[in-house]
Amino acid sequence: MITANSYPIVNGTFIQADMTLSWDRKTWESEFHYLHEVGMRYLVLMGITSTAGNVTKTIYPSKITGFQKTGQVDALDLCLSSAEAAGFKVFLGINFNQEWWKKGARDPQWLYRQMDRGNLIADELYELYHHKYSGAFHGWYWEYEVDNLNFKTEKELAVLAKALNITLLHLKEDKEKLPLLLSPFMNKRYSTPEEYGENWAFVFSNTELGQGDIFCPQDCVGGGGLELGDVTRWFTALKKAVDTKPGLLFWANVESFDHKNWVSAPLKRFIKQLETVSPLVDNCLTFSYSHYYSPNNIDKGFHETYLDYVEKGSLEGGKPAPPGEVKARKVGKTQFLISWGPASDDFGICGYLLYRDKKLIFSTQAQRKYGGDPQGIVMSYTDTAFPYLTWKNPIYEVRAFDFAGNVSDSVKAVNVV
Repeated sequence: MITANSYPIVNGTFIQADMTLSWDRKTWESEFHYLHEVGMRYLVLMGITSTAGNVTKTIYPSKITGFQKTGQVDALDLCLSSAEAAGFKVFLGINFNQEWWKKGARDPQWLYRQMDRGNLIADELYELYHHKYSGAFHGWYWEYEVDNLNFKTEKELAVLAKALNITLLHLKEDKEKLPLLLSPFMNKRYSTPEEYGENWAFVFSNTELGQGDIFCPQDCVGGGGLELGDVTRWFTALKKAVDTKPGLLFWANVESFDHKNWVSAPLKRFIKQLETVSPLVDNCLTFSYSHYYSPNNIDKGFHETYLDYVEKGSLEGGKPAPPGEVKARKVGKTQFLISWGPASDDFGICGYLLYRDKKLIFSTQAQRKYGGDPQGIVMSYTDTAFPYLTWKNPIYEVRAFDFAGNVSDSVKAVNVV
């Protein structure tokens, strides 16, 4: 997906409903404002209903027996009404059961029951909201994430195809057939790209997926299943599979997080992901701008830096100013306390990197309000690398980095022994 200006941008975001349960209309309106500002028009809302054990929770007032409403307001109505006013198209997650990660293809009858349950939910969602918000209620999201470890054999793939058809045929028969979006993932340790592509070609040939439905694989760079250099080969194989199914659209889910510590990815990496996958797909979504870059959930520096890229076609590359004075003080036989002063940058400072004798030992960065570390950025660290610190006084250095991922010059510590 290339913009009219010949550089890639992301066109929509996933968002987990849990994060929005305390949002009022003003917050939803601000979220759609931020998303629209950077060129988006799609939202995929996950977790409208979710089952854990014997409890199913919903974000809307369901009449299905046993479902429990979370919160006082109809959070789904707030989302859809705000989306309609902002001109956004929303995919609604149909159903999710946490046991998927244990059962998946191992228990076909369990999976088929989940599809039947999802059909009841889809009927209710369509009846309650489609006539009210026909502009915003654009499609469905099949929330079960398929991978290349648990779905490899023809038997497992046939189970998956049958489960998809239980949903697809029901939606078609009940005249609720809107675009259905799938977002599977992959890990290069468990198969080759070609094998995974062939598996999906088998699924496509045995399902009612068709005109307007969307195959939107995760690029798996944030999740660690692939390195950036692997993406082209995997998406080329998956594109070949999609091309076997007339009418099926091929999108990408570009991941905006880093699984190593579940923080927001620097925008340099995110843009490289977009540049890598865009030539192979029709469109790009992300998991998740709302969680990892939106000012509603994290420092506005991410949004302002990405907005600058969207408007100019290039990411700002200037180094931030270095941190203030760095001090290292011995606080025990094997401990040093290192502290530093703040750095500065036009778009703000995202975080700091601490090195001991040129080796990175600690990093800290801006945190999400929902899902992040409430401590946020810290300006000190206690190094307890026993026995290393018993026989030498190390040299500590600190660098600052901005939201793009540009890194400052280093500042060496003033050691107090």
